[in-house]
Amino acid sequence: MPAARLLPAAALFDWDGTLVDTIPMIYRANVVALREFGITLTREWYRERYTPDWRRSYRELGIPEHQWDAVATRWGEEMASGRPRALPWARPALRRLRTRGVRLGLVTASTRAVVEHNLGRLNLDGVFEAIRYSDDVARSKPHPDALLEALDELGVTAADTVYVGDTTVDLEMARAAGAPFVAVGRTTRPEAFRAHGVEVVWPGVGAWADDLLGTGRRGNGSDRHGSAGRPRP
Repeated sequence: MPAARLLPAAALFDWDGTLVDTIPMIYRANVVALREFGITLTREWYRERYTPDWRRSYRELGIPEHQWDAVATRWGEEMASGRPRALPWARPALRRLRTRGVRLGLVTASTRAVVEHNLGRLNLDGVFEAIRYSDDVARSKPHPDALLEALDELGVTAADTVYVGDTTVDLEMARAAGAPFVAVGRTTRPEAFRAHGVEVVWPGVGAWADDLLGTGRRGNGSDRHGSAGRPRP
């Protein structure tokens, strides 16, 4: 009889590019916001340099620091009207994890105004026991503050959980908090993750959850070596 799988006490998730298909929306919102400040954002730059750490992006684009909050506010206004779709197999994976007793949390670099109304629209209300948005903390990703606060609310230790994300900034945050990291999605090239010591890049949350729970299903892209592509604005 095979040994029972040891499951994490909790799994905490990134939002953009991990659970929902917002990467093209983020690009369009940035184009609008940056244009008003005299900066042109090209698709090529975005494909190569996308990061949820918007301060890093603004610095690289040469935006004066005193304008960062204004640009971020304009970006949030554009994003708040968006209607993202859930990525394939993400919601069923969350349900399966909860059924098996894995507690769920959400830690995102997006703001409450951008994400919260979409939780209900995507039938995700009440799924996450702990949620932290970027405007809940003074320092957002890659700083671990939001993740540590969510772990504290759940009453679990970082080592007994996993953080699931789609960028190396997510990886930085997880490691800073002491939480194991799961790399998923199409946002970041697999080789970029592997350069940081990540051996497996999952094509999506569903494939990872199926492997974790031992419930492989057809059609969910469950090849553990599936390539993660790049943002598609």
